[in-house]
Amino acid sequence: MDKPTQDRKVFNLQDFGIKRGLAFGHYRYKEAKPGLESHQHVGALEICYCMKGQQHYKIGNQLFELNGNDIFVVPPNTMHSTGEFPEDKGELFWIQFLVESSKGKLCNMPKKHSDFLLGSLLDKSQHVFKGSFQLKFVLEKLFGQLENSDSVLSRIMVHQLITQLLLETVILSNKPLQSPPSVKLNLLDSFIHKNLHRMIYVDEMASLVEMSTGYFKAWFKKETGMPPKEYANRLKIEQAKMELLTTKSVTEVAFGLGFGSSQYFATTFKKFTGATPKSYRRLQRE
Repeated sequence: MDKPTQDRKVFNLQDFGIKRGLAFGHYRYKEAKPGLESHQHVGALEICYCMKGQQHYKIGNQLFELNGNDIFVVPPNTMHSTGEFPEDKGELFWIQFLVESSKGKLCNMPKKHSDFLLGSLLDKSQHVFKGSFQLKFVLEKLFGQLENSDSVLSRIMVHQLITQLLLETVILSNKPLQSPPSVKLNLLDSFIHKNLHRMIYVDEMASLVEMSTGYFKAWFKKETGMPPKEYANRLKIEQAKMELLTTKSVTEVAFGLGFGSSQYFATTFKKFTGATPKSYRRLQRE
């Protein structure tokens, strides 16, 4: 396992007998971290599972946005990064596999089966598709087994869970593409944009779409992958990025977007961008 931090861990799958596996990683960030530099995985595809928050991947001139419960497959030998974006606040799993069958068996599966699963995912590379609750359960269980893999039984479990993970991912990748944003989400998006200058309350958002506050919170998180308050704050911070490039002071920007204090604004800004408002302004001007 790579040197872990409190909020990020990466395991070398070949240490666990997964001959065609490279890395399995997980992070749970409470605030944004520096973006991923451009890199590639030679001969290996990477499957990224965005559990919470938001993540971006840039391949060539194309930018892909992942929100909570989204999956993205990066093809082998493909330069990618997070572009101008940081590694975002939230939770993400990723796993890498060598695609060449000459590298050995994948989780003791027959060559025909492993080639089918990895080939199916290659066909879906550079597409964002939706995950499921079952997949999150498998990912968390796999992470737990890798952390405590000190017996033959746990090694067997790792092989079984990776096979299940691949199978579930292929099934999800073949589901019809998600329908366009609902009328209610468009209504809420428009409402938030019109009211970026003030505090936006969850109960008024719920009332707008005629839902109880409790039901609205659960519905909104399922639809967008994040709580409504976080979604509104993300839009405010995107607006703040533009306003910080004007002559306004940080305090003016903060109060102009409905934040109760410049300190709370700075904390929120750093959480989603990885930089303070002042350092962001300085870097953009440089």
